[in-house]
Amino acid sequence: MKKISLILAIIFLGQFLQSCYDDFDEMNVSPNNAEEVSPNYLLSYVISKTSMQFYGLMNEHTDIAGTLQYTQRGTEFNAANQNCYQWGKGSWNAYYDILRTSQLMYELGEKENNQFFMAASLIMKSFTFGLMADLFGDCPYSEALQASTSVLFPKFDAQKDVYEGVLTDLKTASGLLEGLDPKLSVLPSSDLLYAGDRDKWIKFANSLRLRYCLRLHNKKEELSINTVNEFKDAATKVFGSNADNATLVLLGLSDENSAVGGPVRSSNKPYAFKPGKPLVDYLKERNDPRLQRWVNPVERKWDFNASEETTVNYTDIFGDTYQMTIFPTDDTSLDTSVYVGLPIGYDNLEFLGNYNRGDGIRDYPDERSAYISYLTPIYFENSNDFVNPSLITYAEVEFILAEAALLGDYGVSSVEDHYKNGIRASMDQYKILSEAQGFDFDVFYSQPTVSYSSSSITNKHELIMTQKWIALWLQAESWFDWRRTGYPDFEPAANPAFGPALPLRLAYPEPFADPQYVEKYEEAVSKLEKTGFVPSNQSNDHSYSKTWLLQGTGKPY
Repeated sequence: MKKISLILAIIFLGQFLQSCYDDFDEMNVSPNNAEEVSPNYLLSYVISKTSMQFYGLMNEHTDIAGTLQYTQRGTEFNAANQNCYQWGKGSWNAYYDILRTSQLMYELGEKENNQFFMAASLIMKSFTFGLMADLFGDCPYSEALQASTSVLFPKFDAQKDVYEGVLTDLKTASGLLEGLDPKLSVLPSSDLLYAGDRDKWIKFANSLRLRYCLRLHNKKEELSINTVNEFKDAATKVFGSNADNATLVLLGLSDENSAVGGPVRSSNKPYAFKPGKPLVDYLKERNDPRLQRWVNPVERKWDFNASEETTVNYTDIFGDTYQMTIFPTDDTSLDTSVYVGLPIGYDNLEFLGNYNRGDGIRDYPDERSAYISYLTPIYFENSNDFVNPSLITYAEVEFILAEAALLGDYGVSSVEDHYKNGIRASMDQYKILSEAQGFDFDVFYSQPTVSYSSSSITNKHELIMTQKWIALWLQAESWFDWRRTGYPDFEPAANPAFGPALPLRLAYPEPFADPQYVEKYEEAVSKLEKTGFVPSNQSNDHSYSKTWLLQGTGKPY
């Protein structure tokens, strides 16, 4: 039903909403009148567009994925963009397009006295406004979405105020939902996340509250909201399994609902995107089967013990078989592993094209190096359950609770239980526990490099955040976590654009020429704090400047 509804939403709203954005007053509510629109359609639109916008921000092809060392761009002329942090200006037009529709949904819900649509609007708006504050810092918030009242150039609200507004609206939404019948007044097929399940929407709202309470941990003394009490209140009503995940099912039918690596959106398979070496090595060292869900074995493998070239069939832990050619070598500089990632932060095309090739023949196109792993076939399909975009997951919630228990301020006990649950939830999300042949989770967890109780691990905070980084594979939340904590302790790019450090934010969109907007933009930029990696002759509006959230915290550097 989710898929049917999304098709209807795309066909109908793609034609209707675009022509109506400039005059929302012409949209009414009755589904019985051909000239009026039900908020059910708006709900489908907001969920699908929000999820796809978030997916577009953080998939295997994005700059942020490269920064987090999930993937690297190899053998391609613009490798520096992703690998070396040569980021340009950000954009928020798509976010405000979604927010306008969400605001309309709230207004129609209010007119119909349907509190579900009001609550859903608050939750989805909070997700988007919170994300914009995460990415940019100060942004239009309190005066946004008011063009109909002639507010054409809204002020940039302080990042702090946006976050407080997000937490307030999420709490309000949870309260509205709790007062409703469990069977919501919504077409189940229009709710692309939860098919009208009230309790799951409540968990969604409160799980986001946990995310933002912890986001603000280092600045909680500067807030007018008590985030410790907010966290405690929300923690009783959060995700309890992967069935609660806020995940959109991709259809694979058009650009708007297909995975980025499939033939609908990629005319040629994007082999240039390789898994990052730190990620691959971390998973290999721990015999973590998630590696085999995400990463292919190499097509040509070096072997110190081989005496002659041999072609074999390699079968992974899921029973998938790949043809692999074994080559003998005594060159100790080569990676002889079955899974080989690309080193971080290079834009030298000769290096990228020849990495791990040794004296082997180069009979392949630049992007098709047989000596480096590709991503698995699931990332070359138009749709696959393992690449559906999630706004927040149960695994993330468990790691939030683990960190909160470690920090000690939030009324959560048993760090290890939540930490272990987070790893298990991640593996269950990728069907490791049910499909990995011969895999024993308890044996895996008992490894000294994995177990929370291991005496060899002295920095428990780093352990939690590093395993969370793995669990949040291809999710932007890992970047926000790294900024707040400094973990994982990423090695900067080999050839970074602005010095040996990772970026901290997106630069604002190019400012409008209108003096009213420029004045507000410059005020927001003046509050950013340059780090030593921002060239002296460049604006504060730079990817290496600190927003309020990081100022004075000493994090991540």
